[in-house]
Amino acid sequence: MRTNEKEGCVDNLNFEQSEMMNFIELQSGLTVGLFSRADMEKMDTESPLPSNKDYIHLNYFIEGHFNARVKNKTLNCTRGYINMGFTDGEVFHVQDSADFCNLEIMVRPEVLYSLAGEELAEIDFDKDMAFFIRQGRSSQQMSSVVTRVIALLKQQVKHPLLLHSAILEYLYWHLHALKTSHSKEFLSTREKRQISIAKDCLLSDLSSAPTIAELAKTVGVNQCKLKRGFKELFGTSVYACFQEERMKRAMVLLKNNNVTETAAALGYSNFSHFSTAFRKQYSVLPKDARRELMYDIKFSQHELGVTS
Repeated sequence: MRTNEKEGCVDNLNFEQSEMMNFIELQSGLTVGLFSRADMEKMDTESPLPSNKDYIHLNYFIEGHFNARVKNKTLNCTRGYINMGFTDGEVFHVQDSADFCNLEIMVRPEVLYSLAGEELAEIDFDKDMAFFIRQGRSSQQMSSVVTRVIALLKQQVKHPLLLHSAILEYLYWHLHALKTSHSKEFLSTREKRQISIAKDCLLSDLSSAPTIAELAKTVGVNQCKLKRGFKELFGTSVYACFQEERMKRAMVLLKNNNVTETAAALGYSNFSHFSTAFRKQYSVLPKDARRELMYDIKFSQHELGVTS
């Protein structure tokens, strides 16, 4: 592991830098944004930044990994990991942050309580907030809503009502995942590594999914262990994981290809099967998604003064 030791307060984000870090305030006390390693490097860690220590942070790691220490906690976060914390100005010692990208929700305790109510039974907001960090793994439901949130954040024309609705759903699944993340694990370190390799194999070719039997044989675990372990480790089934990544790739391909070409590139011989799978993931038909993508591209070109 690289040792690029530096210090900085994660909860000392400067709201004047919100445009740089894609942060949007949805309502008073509730902010959402995408935060990357590049954003952290742009911060001036030599001088103190205005603190937002009054906020609880709920993070979903989208890409890369992030290793850090804070107080008595060690954070080892990679794709699909989540955490929720209140750091009260504690200093983070960042040891490694290789190309990470993180979806971050910042919410005041009283706002979170008003939104979530009984979902927060374990946290007593009647007393002064104290330092805490809780970690867990994503679920299929959370992964799907994160995909939707990112798509809404990246649109040139923002839709605040849709984004606010998606964030409320994200909060629900985030809290639900943390509640269930303390269930007893049954995987050894070796088995976790094998199942992680299985996921890499699964996603290496999105036009053709291996069978469970083929995947299990490749990594050296039995089929039952693979299916149960995949669910434990990644919060989703093998097939659901494959389909989600396949549809994410479809959304990228639609920027430069028509629907038929995109379906063929992803191994679909039946166009209607592709449309059904895409609509299940994004609640929109691929032809309508492509139309919106093309509009966003043209709008962006117009804003930049680019003529095609």
